[in-house]
Amino acid sequence: MFLYAMNSKTASWSNVMDVRLFLRSTLLFLFVCTMSLWFANATFASDHCDLTRIAPTPSNTATLTLSSPSSLSILKGENVFLISCRLSENGVFTFNRHGFESALWMENNVKRHPIPAGDMAFVLQNTDGFISTAQITIQSSIEFIPRFTWHYENDYLTKAQRHSLIMGAFYGLGIALFTLSLVIGYKIGGHHLKRYSLYVFSLTAFFLLQEGQLFLFANERYTHLLNAAYLLSIGLTVFSATWFLSYFLFLHRDFSRVNNFIIAAAIIVFTLSALRTLIHQEVFWSTSGAIMGYCTLAIVALLFVFSIVQTYRGVPEAKFVMVALLFVLTSMVFRILLHNYSPFMQRYGFILAFAVEVLVLAYALSKRISYISTEKERAERDASIDSLCGIANRRGLINSLPRFVNDTEFQPTIYAAFYIDIDDFKQINDCHGHAVGDSALVDVSRCLSNAMRSKDILCRLGGDEFIAIATFGTMSEVMNKHQQLKRTFKAVPFSVNGKEQYLSASVGCATFEHLPMSIDKLVAASDGSMYTEKVRRKSEQLTV
Repeated sequence: MFLYAMNSKTASWSNVMDVRLFLRSTLLFLFVCTMSLWFANATFASDHCDLTRIAPTPSNTATLTLSSPSSLSILKGENVFLISCRLSENGVFTFNRHGFESALWMENNVKRHPIPAGDMAFVLQNTDGFISTAQITIQSSIEFIPRFTWHYENDYLTKAQRHSLIMGAFYGLGIALFTLSLVIGYKIGGHHLKRYSLYVFSLTAFFLLQEGQLFLFANERYTHLLNAAYLLSIGLTVFSATWFLSYFLFLHRDFSRVNNFIIAAAIIVFTLSALRTLIHQEVFWSTSGAIMGYCTLAIVALLFVFSIVQTYRGVPEAKFVMVALLFVLTSMVFRILLHNYSPFMQRYGFILAFAVEVLVLAYALSKRISYISTEKERAERDASIDSLCGIANRRGLINSLPRFVNDTEFQPTIYAAFYIDIDDFKQINDCHGHAVGDSALVDVSRCLSNAMRSKDILCRLGGDEFIAIATFGTMSEVMNKHQQLKRTFKAVPFSVNGKEQYLSASVGCATFEHLPMSIDKLVAASDGSMYTEKVRRKSEQLTV
């Protein structure tokens, strides 16, 4: 017992020592991590770039910290900057391509070429914590903010690869949706699909030009042309999106005045974007840019509000448009009103929002097209069916013949057309009324359906004339079916005021090795046989 107590006490004391050791080790680890981070931050905090504009005067100086864009602006004309950096490792200096005509980077009196990238990017070489002063000359026809930024080289390469992956996926999505919607739109004549394809094309072109990927394949002399295309893509994207969504939500039908206002605002945005390619006056640029931004935001907000209204009103697929526009509206708020709030939203919010939007709209559009196609098929089916008898009419027969021939093309087949004409049907209408005549036609149709197979074609040609088309292996089978139909239609019961009466019909038969696609030829061949049968039966009745 004593030994057990001693062992227990020893074990307990050992556990306490283990806990103390663990706590000390943990505190030491946290201290080391904190000091490491502090030293690292102290080292990286000293990394910075000084950017000074020396022409035109007055000069301005900005200190750039890691990955933080500068608000230093480019003035109209020639702008000369001096840049010097204190870096602990190699870096990359970047700024936007859109807005200037040319850029020249001189370092130690040597011209340096930019890194192939969407933005303008130049390597900042680390030399004992410093780089020699570089001079950058930018020629611009307008005033704009190029968002000068520097990054560590490894971080920049990682971000560039990530960005290329994201944009590549977006471009692939855009090209696939554009091609698919355009082809299907022209194939089925869908106006919604054509408008959607224009919107997807404009949106894909806008991001392709905005992100600068085309500059990887174009010389500097095409800079002005690409900048003009970028400006036009802004207006075209806004207009095509507005045009598509307003019609998709049926605003032109339900809220015509609102629709006209929204379309007019989109036309204003497109017109201003086109004028910006021609007019480089500073006041016009600043004014038109503000008008375009706030008009676009107002358009998206109005479309979002009316998508909610149309969802409440029960417009098909309006709820999907509402969800899509919620993403776009959120990104627009960050891009126009809160542009300094979140660098991620500023950089990728717009792209991700539109990627979600085009996918949601594609799904909504597919449901709309499916609904339209179903309605179209139902209308075509209704137009091909005789409303009284429930079998094919003349149009239905025309549509069914090619499919019927294709199904039996590779089989040894004899085609037979049986023509049925009711005897003295006019007397039934005259004596008992058209309601009884219609009921008699339905009974004849039902009798014909029971006598034929489900794969055969049954058609009411009009009035009291019917035709049935079937396939057989031998002529004896054809003759047997002809005799069966003549017996069946010798006495067909129908009801008159609750009393059963009978009508008769003459049945003709024509056979073909190759079924003609012309109804006139089918009717002419089988009608002759039917007429012969009718004359024979009448002569038999007179003889009796």
